[in-house]
Amino acid sequence: MKSLFLTTIVLAALMVCVGGAVAQEEMSKDQWQQEMNQYTAMRNELSAKLNSLNDQITALKSQSTALDADITKCMDELYALVGSNAELAAEYRKKIEAAESNANELMRLSDGDLAARSGEVDQLEATVKGLWENKLSLIPEFWDRLTALNEKIKSLRSTLAGAVKMYTVGTWSRDRDCLWNIAKKKDIYDNAWHWPKIWQGNRDQIKDPDVIHPGQKLMIPAKGEMTEAEKSAARSYYSKKAGAQP
Repeated sequence: MKSLFLTTIVLAALMVCVGGAVAQEEMSKDQWQQEMNQYTAMRNELSAKLNSLNDQITALKSQSTALDADITKCMDELYALVGSNAELAAEYRKKIEAAESNANELMRLSDGDLAARSGEVDQLEATVKGLWENKLSLIPEFWDRLTALNEKIKSLRSTLAGAVKMYTVGTWSRDRDCLWNIAKKKDIYDNAWHWPKIWQGNRDQIKDPDVIHPGQKLMIPAKGEMTEAEKSAARSYYSKKAGAQP
C-alpha cells in the first residue's frame, strides 16, 4: 500500500511534468533526467518519513497496550481491596447507569407530572441507598456518581415539596366538590378550566374524572399553565363526551 501510494504521487507529478514538457516542447533529455532525479529523491524522502511515522505508531500502540495492562492491574487490585472484582464492578456500574437514567428522566418532568410519579422518586432513593451499601461505592468512580445521584434526588425532593398540596374531597351535597369546582377555588387554581391538572396529578386514584369520592386525598400540582400532557388529556375527555352525546 505504501509503495502504491508513493508511486501514484510520483506518476502524478511526472504527468504534470511531461504535460508541461509537451506544451513547451523545450525540455531536453538532461532536464528531464534532472527532474526525474528530483522526484525520485522526493519519493525516497517521503518513504523514509512514512516508515518513521509507522515506527512511531507501532511504538505508541505498544505503550498504549502496556498502559492498559497497568490500568487493568491497578483496578483489579483496587476492586480486591473492597472484596470485589472486575466482573462484579461491571454489574454494579450497570445498576448505577440505570439509576442515573431514571433520575434524568424524572428531572425532565414538569412539576405536575413529577408529583404524579412521586412514588418513583421513593423507589429511586431506595435503589441508590442500596447501591451505597455495596463496598464498591468506595471506589472513586462510583463514589462520585452516587454522590451526583444523591444531589439529583435532593433536587427532586425539593421540587416535590414545593409542588405538592393536598386537598380532601368533600361531599357533593355540602361542598359541591368535583374537579371543576375544586380547580375553581381561589386557593387552588382560581381557574375551573385547569381541572385536568388535578386529574393527571392523581391518575393512580382517579380513573374517571367525573367520579371522585368524599374523603379522597388529592394531590394538587403547582399552579401554572397546563402541560401538553394535561391539555391532551382534556381534549381526549371532551372528545369522548362529544361522541357519547345522542
